[in-house]
Amino acid sequence: MGLVKKGDESAEPAADAPEDPPMVKQLKELDDKYLDLEKEYEKEVAKLVRKYTDMQQPLLEERKKVLLESDGDAATPATGTPALQGFWLKAMQNHPAFESLIQEWDEPVLEYLQDIERCHVDDEDFERHFKITFKFLPNPYFTNTELTKEYLTEVKNPYSGEIHVKEIKATEIDWQPGKNITVDKVAKKVKGGGAKKAKQKKEKEEPRESFFRDFFRNLKEGMELPEDAKMQAQSMMDDEDEDGDDEEDEQLLEILMDDDHEVGCAFRDYIIPFAVRWYTGEASPDDDDDDDDDDDD
Repeated sequence: MGLVKKGDESAEPAADAPEDPPMVKQLKELDDKYLDLEKEYEKEVAKLVRKYTDMQQPLLEERKKVLLESDGDAATPATGTPALQGFWLKAMQNHPAFESLIQEWDEPVLEYLQDIERCHVDDEDFERHFKITFKFLPNPYFTNTELTKEYLTEVKNPYSGEIHVKEIKATEIDWQPGKNITVDKVAKKVKGGGAKKAKQKKEKEEPRESFFRDFFRNLKEGMELPEDAKMQAQSMMDDEDEDGDDEEDEQLLEILMDDDHEVGCAFRDYIIPFAVRWYTGEASPDDDDDDDDDDDD
């Protein structure tokens, strides 16, 4: 139970597939009846998930209220969670999904994060279509007070539960002048003109790794990836292929979308419901098992 998602049509046999022998046909008929019951099961599970999600929501609201409480001390640094400064940043940093995603220059911005919320867009299938909302205190970096990520997926194979990511939508960040941390300013070489020309400093902006660049990126099947996105995907591959053909671009896009979806699920299933345990580090994977394995070797 639980692997098959309803509404999937990818299980239909190919038109040119050879005809099955009678015994296989009989078994497939039984299999189809089982699948129909599995879909009914998924519908009932969705109802239960909605019921208990609604029951849990007041607890998350209470948590938000506690974190936003302030002692009124004007000398306290500006932070999205006055009760525990940098609460969400620390919770994220303790989760393995964000180890390479959050950069040093992201940290001051994430200090202004007040709350992270999840929303199931599809009431009948909570895993297939969901949205994550990041709520920020007004800050000197961007004008947005909310940033969202929305995930649209489908089950590619109902017999294995393989998830296929169709589209990921992200809010466009409206950076304040000179505050875009996703770019790095580098000196631009000045050609010719002698010593006087050489003294004139010119800078250009180049993209750099950042949570706000790599995570808040719109991705969709068939789209053309910008160069910085290709570099991000290539860094995730074990064997880089620099042929640069369309097949590779499609593979890079799939890698990016799958990885992004995993991060979104980490927010939805772990960070948001159990944030304080990630903040304290109690929920973090125990590295002792890895150390023991190394000693055994």
